[in-house]
Amino acid sequence: MCEDEVLVNSFTRAWELGALCTVHAENGELVYHLQKKLLAQGITGPEGHPLSRPPEVEGEAANRAIRIAQVLGVPLYIVHVSCKEALEAITRARSEGQRVYGEVLAGHLVVDESVYRSDDFTFAAAHVMSPPFRSHEHQSALWRGLQSGNLQTTATDHCCFCAPQKAAGRNDFTKIPNGTGGVEDRMMVLWEKGVNSGKLTPNEFVKITSTNAAQIFNLYPRKGAIAVGADADIVVWDPSGTKTISAKTHHQQVDFNIFEGLTVTGIPSHTVSAGKLVYAKGELRTVKGAGRYVNRPAFPSYFEALKLANGSINRSRFCGHRRRNRLSVGGGKGGGSPAFSRYAAASAIG
Repeated sequence: MCEDEVLVNSFTRAWELGALCTVHAENGELVYHLQKKLLAQGITGPEGHPLSRPPEVEGEAANRAIRIAQVLGVPLYIVHVSCKEALEAITRARSEGQRVYGEVLAGHLVVDESVYRSDDFTFAAAHVMSPPFRSHEHQSALWRGLQSGNLQTTATDHCCFCAPQKAAGRNDFTKIPNGTGGVEDRMMVLWEKGVNSGKLTPNEFVKITSTNAAQIFNLYPRKGAIAVGADADIVVWDPSGTKTISAKTHHQQVDFNIFEGLTVTGIPSHTVSAGKLVYAKGELRTVKGAGRYVNRPAFPSYFEALKLANGSINRSRFCGHRRRNRLSVGGGKGGGSPAFSRYAAASAIG
């Protein structure tokens, strides 16, 4: 867990470098406390995992990171938002004008916490990741977050462990390696559960799977757009194509799929990467070593917007201090000191 001092120093240095900080929001001290308590109660199986990481643990950490970013006047990206408490903190911050971005995983939109209560250890352990999967109440809130634009991107937090590796925590859930797969299925799941249900439009689907990420991470229009001069990275989508997701047929090097048995309508038919066809109707045509480093320039456009906004705030505070000084002349109490303290702190940060 990062102490507040680490967050402050990291956020400040990232601002100087033109980098966007990303935060995994969970209060590590609370998680550790709850883990010890649950183990002492004899709860050792995967069912203890979500109990040790309740929504409040995530909500508190998200809000704290957001408030620190607010004081410092820096942008922030919250990864794998899984609960309404964290979403509410992001929504509030954005409504106040903060440059805060939120990401949600396909799994958190579809898989619920009941998987951890399975009597099959291998099945339950295969779903152990952090933050854990939540109840339907949180899933509904996350979908609304995407619809409202308060969550901008989707991901999978792809981190695979096979059954023998997960078995390391058979007698202690805190030792189960955290992570699930999903990068191969993300777009199909989002189309099936989002577009086909009316929760998302096709245009919104493109935004949350491509365009928004490219813009936030300063790759647009090289990425996230089909235009002259952009990289030829294109997915051709077949909205009527169908597929049943299964670990038996997927290409991911893992023995389990959290979306096992889900039949989707709407699948990629072809994928072009750097102008070359790498996937065609179920056939993977990738070539080892064909990948290339993609440089991501520092100082995205929202840095300049924040500099202007921060300067405006500082000027406003300074003017407020001067007004207070004029009003306090002969007033005895001298109301200007608090205003000056706030202005000096803002200046030191900015």
